Amino acid sequence: MKAWKETELRLKKIVTIDVSHERAISKEKEYWKYILKRIMSVVKTLAISNLAFRGGNEKIDDCNNGNFLRIIKIIVEFDPIMQEHLRQIRKKEIRHHYLGHNIQNEMIQLLASEVKNIILEIVKSAKYFSIILDCTPDASHDEQMTLILRCVNVSTSSIKVDEFFISFVKVVETTRESFFNTLKSLLGSNELDINNVRGQGYDNGSNMKGQNKGVQSRVIREFPRAFYTPCGSHSLNLAFCDMAMSCFQDKSFFGIV
Repeated sequence: MKAWKETELRLKKIVTIDVSHERAISKEKEYWKYILKRIMSVVKTLAISNLAFRGGNEKIDDCNNGNFLRIIKIIVEFDPIMQEHLRQIRKKEIRHHYLGHNIQNEMIQLLASEVKNIILEIVKSAKYFSIILDCTPDASHDEQMTLILRCVNVSTSSIKVDEFFISFVKVVETTRESFFNTLKSLLGSNELDINNVRGQGYDNGSNMKGQNKGVQSRVIREFPRAFYTPCGSHSLNLAFCDMAMSCFQDKSFFGIV
């Protein structure tokens, strides 16, 4: 009975035998929260500035370790929490320090997912939207399709028309069917109703603007209100090219240049 009563009192006063362990765990949790907040701030800064994260290696004290670790070292000069963190890394007291490329990529994905969700909420609140598609090969020569949505942004006090980048998508084939099916799949995966598409804009490639088998004609056949507008910049570029090619002096001049 005495042991039971003593245990009851300890539980009420929160002075059980594992209190010290709970305090140590809480302290550790707070420590890693502070560390991750600082790392997330660096990731956001580099992402907003469109700067490369990594250099030739990921060594803390190497001169070629990239922008991310260099900014971390700047923070260390003024922040005692990061000073302690770097000391533990150098002394090899901790194995997981969250400064490697995996955590950077994961944070970038988390930020991108959050931004994309906000954009999709804006588009859904506007209900009707237009689509802009274009393709370009990346550094590894893989064809990447870009999806941009244009809508009336009613989420702000000053209502305006905005364009939002949604994603890059690797396409295996650059055919009309592939583009059209990829477009439908993209809108479906983002929970956007393709029946609400009210406009579409592409370049002047035959597979995009073709009147019979182009992507725009396929979209219009299924969704007649999705009016097509060719890219103004690309049309102007083609006009200038045709003008230059129609004049012998211009052809010779640009050929020499």
